This record gives sequence, structure tokens and C-alpha cells, in this order.
Amino acid sequence: MTPKKVLSIGRQFGSGGRVLGRTIADKLGMKYYDEELLSYAAQHSGIDKKLFAEKDEKPVSSSFFQNINHLIAGNNSLISDENIFKEQSDAIRKAAVESDCVIIGRCSDYILRDYEYCMSIFYWAPIDDRIERVSKRRGIDDREKVRLMIEREDSRRAKYYNYFTGKTWGAAQSYDACMNVSLFGIEGTADMTIELMKKKWSL
Repeated sequence: MTPKKVLSIGRQFGSGGRVLGRTIADKLGMKYYDEELLSYAAQHSGIDKKLFAEKDEKPVSSSFFQNINHLIAGNNSLISDENIFKEQSDAIRKAAVESDCVIIGRCSDYILRDYEYCMSIFYWAPIDDRIERVSKRRGIDDREKVRLMIEREDSRRAKYYNYFTGKTWGAAQSYDACMNVSLFGIEGTADMTIELMKKKWSL
């Protein structure tokens, strides 16, 4: 059986990482997992998808207050952040052996670190370009408001990634490659990523 290929994408908020992931998946006929992964994990674990969404790439919360909130909400299964991460990790491993796929974030590079056919990449872009992208996407004219939104989201992703991986989110040594999306745009960056994938896997 031919091993399945996986592209794991880390990304700064507003860099275009999700669009790139979808573009690459479409070009190569690969499955695409972003929020779809939450449904996949829920399906295979039997845990309510809302719990995966609640903790999706968010810093670990206080287990005491987390459990109280679940009880108030009527959820009598007290599930820790670590357990949610474990179930999501299992879903990522299952997805990786089922089909060629692109996985957005969720520490997938770390989870698949021993998987020979996983390539990890981190997309970034200058802050002004990210502000412009997010402003257009969200319909927000206040650039300072968007800047703060970007900083909060990047901080959230970094804390989540660093906690569960022991690595540094966005640092070059944490990934196979890092790319500035603004240099070549979405299409150009997608094509360059595909070329790197082909070289890594000798396709």
C-alpha cells in the first residue's frame, strides 16, 4: 500500500494559511482538514463536537472551572484539555493513514513528527498585509482594532502550540519550511509549496 502524504500547515492569523491549504488540497486532490477535523474527532471519539470547538487551538484552561462549567451546561463527562488533545491527536493520526491530506494547525506537525510522509510548513506575512487581509475578510475599517485581533489570535495559537509540543510556534526550527506569503501571493506560494512536497517525497 502506498503511504499517504500529509501537509501540516501552521500559520499566522491573517497570513492566508487556510486559503493556501484549501488551494493546495484542490490542486493535488488531497483531503482538507480544518474545522472538519473537529467533526472527524467527535465522530471517532464519541465526544460532543462542541467540546472540541470550545478548546480548538486555545490555551489550556483551569480544570476546576472548566469542569464546573461543563456540569452547569449539563455535560456530566468531565473531559480535560489534555484528553481532548489526545482524542484530537488520535483523529489526526487516523486521517493521516486514511488518505493524502492537508491539515491546518492543531499541532499536527508535532503529532505526526514520526510519520515519514508528513511535511510541515509555517506561513507568515508582514503585519500590514495581514491587517489588510483580515480587514477585508471581516469588513472592519479600524486597523488598530484588527491589529489587536491579530495579536490576540497569534498569542492564543502560540500558547496552545507551545504547551502541547514543547516547541516554539512560528520558529523556523519547528517546521520543515517557513514561507512569507506576501512575497509570491497565494497562487505562487501554493505552487512553491507543492514543489517542496514533490522534492521531499521524490514525486
